[in-house]
Amino acid sequence: MRTKISLVLLFSLVAYAANAQFPPYYFGLKAAPQISWMKPDADNYSGNGAKIGFAWGFIAEFNFTENHSITTGFNMLFDGGKLKFPSVIDSVNGTMARDYSLKYVEFPFTLKMRTNQTNGMRYFGRIGLGSAFKIGSKKEDEFTPTGGSAKSFPKSNYTETAIWRESLIVGVGGEYEIKEGPKLGVELIFNNGFTNTLKDSNEKSTLNFFELAFSVLF
Repeated sequence: MRTKISLVLLFSLVAYAANAQFPPYYFGLKAAPQISWMKPDADNYSGNGAKIGFAWGFIAEFNFTENHSITTGFNMLFDGGKLKFPSVIDSVNGTMARDYSLKYVEFPFTLKMRTNQTNGMRYFGRIGLGSAFKIGSKKEDEFTPTGGSAKSFPKSNYTETAIWRESLIVGVGGEYEIKEGPKLGVELIFNNGFTNTLKDSNEKSTLNFFELAFSVLF
């Protein structure tokens, strides 16, 4: 139902913009280095540091006024996080440090609000939601027995992560419009996950990240 409403709204805005005195739409690409981390909400679980990630994607921007647009498209996310928690291996108690490497296809739906243009430059803010599907998940473990030395395990596929991820997207940035040419943009985005990244309901953790996105729109 939400998807149908979004599509009806999107096509209505495009039809309105087509009759207006400004470009009705832009299409483009983005690339974004990331810093991601996992925030646990379970007893005895704690975060264990951040990871450097990356994203790239396709942008579709539909204007319904000169300074307002609906932005969608898709993003390929390569991120993850680190957790530390109690564990038992071969009847030995200890602490597990797990490094998650995650891949998602994300479909954002955001409202973009721009300032008026000054010398070809506009500043903007963005807010909306992101829906993502997992396409890959790996783990790399280091187990430290109580009173013993750490033992590392090689990276392997890990299926105990959720298929679906929902998030809140907030961004601020600027874009420069080259005369009779493309728009070049840079944006700082906070992507705040609010669904459990792990399958086990007793092992709750959300995935969050900051990214610095560079884009070109035509």
